Amino acid sequence: MSDEISAALLLGLAVSALFAGFIDSLVGGGGLIQIPALFSALPQATPATLFGTNKFSSIFGTANAAWRYARRVDMPWRTTLPAALAAFACSYAGALAVAWLPPLLLRPLILILLIAAAAYTFLRPDLGTVHRPQHSGRREFAYALVLGGAIGFYDGFFGPGTGSFLIFLF
Repeated sequence: MSDEISAALLLGLAVSALFAGFIDSLVGGGGLIQIPALFSALPQATPATLFGTNKFSSIFGTANAAWRYARRVDMPWRTTLPAALAAFACSYAGALAVAWLPPLLLRPLILILLIAAAAYTFLRPDLGTVHRPQHSGRREFAYALVLGGAIGFYDGFFGPGTGSFLIFLF
């Protein structure tokens, strides 16, 4: 009997991951589907483990999107690469913060973050359609480092909606 439940659980998680990837490829926000599915299917798992599971699958979609985007758009690499390194370092700090927080505190916080990220994502469907650079030179570089670090921390701590925040802030 437990094998049937395990197979059904895996099938349900696979279907939710497929649907999350599909939604993410169209409008972003796939984590808003995948995170609740993981928490519902695996309530005994720690939040850090579930976030890591979600992040593992989302890395492939994000890497593919970044690669395709960089092939079509002239990237300002002198600003982009340091911002990406700041995001990477701060995402590690965000993941550590999730691992240190007690699950009893984290579960209600996750619900609040899910609702906020969903509202932000769904209420701003036209976000990023017009590009209006606000800064240049050293100021642009400093903003890129700070914003890259802040977005990286959020992505390591939680994740859903990160792409929308990138579009909005950059």
